Amino acid sequence: MVKYALKANTLGDDTKGCIAIVSAIGAANLNDVIGHMIAEGAGLTRPQAMAYFEKLTQSVEYFVGLGFSVSTPLFRTRTSISGTFAGKNDSFDASRHRVNVRTVSGVRLSKLEKNLPTVKIKFNRLFPLPEILTDSSTDTENGRITSGGTAVLRGSLLKFNPKDAQQGIFFVAADNPAEEIRVEIYQTIRSNEITFQIPELQANEYTLVVKSDYYSWSSVRKGELDCTLSVE
Repeated sequence: MVKYALKANTLGDDTKGCIAIVSAIGAANLNDVIGHMIAEGAGLTRPQAMAYFEKLTQSVEYFVGLGFSVSTPLFRTRTSISGTFAGKNDSFDASRHRVNVRTVSGVRLSKLEKNLPTVKIKFNRLFPLPEILTDSSTDTENGRITSGGTAVLRGSLLKFNPKDAQQGIFFVAADNPAEEIRVEIYQTIRSNEITFQIPELQANEYTLVVKSDYYSWSSVRKGELDCTLSVE
């Protein structure tokens, strides 16, 4: 089931229209997937399920590492290179180019797109709504980010007071949610778009959080980007 709410379209050309904001019921992680795999009657133990998952992961990494594209019923993945080459005699340079592993839906997930039921809901309160983060170094959306690089965040109700340390854009590491790394350098801050410098981040997965009380809210409110960002 896909729950969605509608809001004014501030990003596209048709500013009179509305776009759908999907509200996830929750975030299922590896433990949830493994728990479903070993449910009563499945005939699998947790160590067995973990071993199968790890072997599958290693096998995909093996073929990607050799230069293959990988196609399974669940997903398809291939590599690409971002960055500009000076000419046909130029070669890959890690300081100017980057190898990206792209993953898209396979046949099984694509079938879900046609059959998932939808339910329209209403936003129960106003809060920052970050939607699209573009990493300027790799032109990647809502995926990989470059430590120390420039990024553009788009959405709505994003504006905040950068002089208030409680407000702004924060990165939260997946393995240390208690620590928030605040963005300190901003080029532009608008309600629907913010350009900023990504802090120096260690290789990890991160959640992006926007905090603000700019819109006369009674307290600082926050909104999270609905995807995981990775630094490698």
